[in-house]
Amino acid sequence: MSVEGIDRRAFLGRVAKTGAGAALVGATGTSLLGAASSVASASPVRTAPRALPSASLQLDWIEDIEFAGSYVAKSNGYYTKAGADVTLLAGGPSTSVEPVVVAGKALVGISGPDLTSSAIDNGAGLTIIGAQLQKAPQAMMSLAKSPIKDPKGMIGKKIGVQAGNLLSFKAFLKLQGIAVSSVDIVPVQFDPSPLAAGTVDGWYSFITNEPFLLAAKGVKTYTWLLYDYGYKLYSGTYLCRTSSLSNAAERAQIVAIMKGEAQGWEKAFADPTLAGKLTVDVYGKTNGLELSTQISELAAYKKLFVSPTTEKSGLFWMSPADVAANIATLKLVNIKSSTKYFTNEILQEVYKGKATV
Repeated sequence: MSVEGIDRRAFLGRVAKTGAGAALVGATGTSLLGAASSVASASPVRTAPRALPSASLQLDWIEDIEFAGSYVAKSNGYYTKAGADVTLLAGGPSTSVEPVVVAGKALVGISGPDLTSSAIDNGAGLTIIGAQLQKAPQAMMSLAKSPIKDPKGMIGKKIGVQAGNLLSFKAFLKLQGIAVSSVDIVPVQFDPSPLAAGTVDGWYSFITNEPFLLAAKGVKTYTWLLYDYGYKLYSGTYLCRTSSLSNAAERAQIVAIMKGEAQGWEKAFADPTLAGKLTVDVYGKTNGLELSTQISELAAYKKLFVSPTTEKSGLFWMSPADVAANIATLKLVNIKSSTKYFTNEILQEVYKGKATV
């Protein structure tokens, strides 16, 4: 069973794991022999293979299908072909991506615009360089037999909300003009069983996770995205140190990582069985994942990855209008952000004016 549904916002301020990730290498390796020897020899002088620069990509959660593109990129050699030896660093509830990247334990990280904007506002020298999910997966889930069909339908109902999501849920109510007092907010954990049991009428969830967990138990649900009702945020945003953008060696490695990611996700969506098996049998083999559930979740992720913007400019692309919408939404939860925190410059090098790699 995947536990991906825990909102990363619940872990703001958490302490990063120490010693996680490989040390970054600032420049490409050189030949051990250097220039060819001018000394005559019966055998030709052979130059040792040039070592690829190594870099780490810090994931923000445990190994499950939400990182399928990275698994495909690693397994199919896409990072290597792009010019970098990439190590994938697993995350989890005790992992805070931003400090890991700031400390140089990873060259690139995957997080969210809320966490990264907060870090930048507090002095971290970071920049957001791409967005996996063009629509954040936060959703309202209810039982199909008694659906809550829209935000107004929450009025007078019992809604299960996790402590870490309470701030964003209240902000969403404010956005909808719904008084907090008109909704019976029930504190819950992350297992959606109380919804199935009828203890609550609605459930704050990830549309890519909890509906599939209940479906595997034969429970049919009805869901809608908060995004589609004005709470517009990206999710799964890539970040790097701002200084890396002006460091030629590090920038080249970042481009290689993002090129590999783009190719990996394109392949994962084209071959979900491959992506699912890599997730279940290799990278997440100790996490008790079910292949059919993971493949179903991947289809849900694809709907959030692909948008008119990405179809035109490529996966992860961030349009000015969407960035502005993210900034406005973050303001609702008292998080300062700015267009200066976002850039497509790495993706411009990855795609070179095309929509695919």
